[in-house]
Amino acid sequence: MFSLELIISFVIIIFFTSKFFIQLYRRFILTHKIFGKRKKRDFENSFPIPNSCGVVFLTILILSSFIIHPFLNGNVLLNIIIGSTIICITGFWDDLKELSPYQKLFYQIIAVGFVVYFNNLEVINLHGFLGIEVIPHWVGFSFSLFIGVFMINAFNLIDGIDGLAAFNSIIAFASFAVLFWLINFKGYFVICIMMIGIMLSYIPFNLSKNRKVLMGDSGALLIGYLLFVMTMVLINNNEPIIDKLIDRTILPIAPMIIFILPMVDTFSVYTYRLSRGKSPFSADTSHLHHIILSRTKSHLMTSIIINSLSLFLLVAFSFLAFRLDSLSFVSLFYIVFLVLIGIISIYRSTP
Repeated sequence: MFSLELIISFVIIIFFTSKFFIQLYRRFILTHKIFGKRKKRDFENSFPIPNSCGVVFLTILILSSFIIHPFLNGNVLLNIIIGSTIICITGFWDDLKELSPYQKLFYQIIAVGFVVYFNNLEVINLHGFLGIEVIPHWVGFSFSLFIGVFMINAFNLIDGIDGLAAFNSIIAFASFAVLFWLINFKGYFVICIMMIGIMLSYIPFNLSKNRKVLMGDSGALLIGYLLFVMTMVLINNNEPIIDKLIDRTILPIAPMIIFILPMVDTFSVYTYRLSRGKSPFSADTSHLHHIILSRTKSHLMTSIIINSLSLFLLVAFSFLAFRLDSLSFVSLFYIVFLVLIGIISIYRSTP
């Protein structure tokens, strides 16, 4: 599809372009002292840190559109950018003023509904997954909205310590890039590679003590949104090569494997909060990264541990996809999913 030299060159260009804009953005925020309200879930810092670097991610996406456009329908790309802008602005406003959960949910539904409707991304066929084939459009549209809102918020929830969300997004976008390479979806492949380049430039700032920036909700929501778009594109593809490689009934599991730890963390946290009589949207320190951080005392080490587990599960399930029948594969996934939730719950209750 593309030569390795071309891909590496593109990543390098995106890396240095992003680095330039992040530095520019950081200088602007510090000069004009534009800092949002401290949230309950934020860690204490001795000095204000430039937040909401997601606006830089969106800027790079828009600037890169002329590169993506030859490989992706213009209207499809425009709709992705419009939805990305809505979700990024929502996150930026939340970083500054802290919107209520229901306000954020409203704008998320608008952004997700927009791209699902205009890019025809609603789920209409599960290809036999869990015995389900074709489903009505209204069911598929509603289900797609749920998936989108869930993925956006699940990714936002893991953005609680330095490096975690950025490393996890690199793994996720790299996984989707491989899949889009296989089915020759060049436009989406380029978007994935672009996001990897952006994250590679962001991580040194995020982990730095003297030049630190945070992606904020504007960045986490945007990444979750783009991963949702990639998920729906993958699930809805009808490329024959998929049938030659794996049983198509396990295709819906692929994005869930890529997204497994944010899913596990979100389900376990929501269940824990509800069991305590709290709102599932309330902020606390019951996330997986908080549990591990309490033992490692290091943001970087915690991020490495969590993402190493994510990568291990991804590689293991990718290997098994070619060796297990669909029923065994799906069953194993849900067993692992429930076991991880159980382990987290046990550690959460341990002093």
